Amino acid sequence: MKTRFWLTALGVTALVGIQTATMTLVNPAATLAASLEDQLDIQPNNAAEGASRDVADEWMAVGNQKRTEGAYDQAIAAWQEAAGIYQTLGDTQGQARAYSAISTTFAILGDYPQAEQAIRQRIAIARDSDDFIGASYGLNNLGTLYLNRGRLNPAQEIYTEALQLAQRADHNGSVGLSLSNLGLVALQQEDYETAAELLESAANYRYLAGDYLGEANSSNTLGDVYMALGRDNNAIGAYRVALRAGAEADARALQLRAIDGLLEIYFERQAWQTVLEYLNQRRELTLAATEPDVQTAVTLRWLGDYYSIQGDVTAAEQAYSRGLGLARLLENPALEAELTNRILAL
Repeated sequence: MKTRFWLTALGVTALVGIQTATMTLVNPAATLAASLEDQLDIQPNNAAEGASRDVADEWMAVGNQKRTEGAYDQAIAAWQEAAGIYQTLGDTQGQARAYSAISTTFAILGDYPQAEQAIRQRIAIARDSDDFIGASYGLNNLGTLYLNRGRLNPAQEIYTEALQLAQRADHNGSVGLSLSNLGLVALQQEDYETAAELLESAANYRYLAGDYLGEANSSNTLGDVYMALGRDNNAIGAYRVALRAGAEADARALQLRAIDGLLEIYFERQAWQTVLEYLNQRRELTLAATEPDVQTAVTLRWLGDYYSIQGDVTAAEQAYSRGLGLARLLENPALEAELTNRILAL
């Protein structure tokens, strides 16, 4: 298997890890509810008059806003209010959205039991209403909770059940997601051939579903698998698909991931004209950013590598130094170490 040096700086893996944190379990207390009601201008007697879908939707919006602000306990409390109103209305899809948001947020906080409980509530609601697609998506979320904790066997079983429900519903989007997640399990098991087969099929289904984000994700991971198998030509094709789909979805991170895969291959092949083409794409996506971030520093590292290989030591040092200053500003020690080593090696 090839070592991919660019992964080290970003801490990138095929999976998106869930952060861990300490938290206090949330009980939407009266004071918090009153505070949120003030924001929404909701009168306390609304519930007695009959639950309004507009009110539930407003609670969802408050929850989303509070999550953006990092006020996770208030976000969860708002979504719980929304879920209760949706339940009264018999709006199972609304309940599913609320419980999905609750589960995701508990997972971010590292409270996996609460996250699992919320997502199982979503699955139960979908099953009760014979919503095979909703149940499939819920099971995929549940499987990912297990996968991100390294529990591969139960994750695989859950994803398989999700795939069966998606196939029963003949729904390309959920079929593609389930196959992609099964591919991630195979990847973690280092069964690269199986992972490739699953991800190839997943990317096709997600393309048929018009799911550009999903197609880009599956294709990027497929490119990584092809690289592990030494199938560089296939990897180029997968990364190009991911780059196209990522652009369709206006997903910067997915485009950058695809470009990095392509740059690694073309650097190794010393195909400098093609390297320049992808470097220019990376520059457009990062160096023009209003607020430079880690990806901006990574672009400077790639530029430094290119100038160094071309023998332009001055330009290489300038690029590395700019990247190093940004890495320090962003407090990214791994990238800082890489750039420092590159400067010292000039």
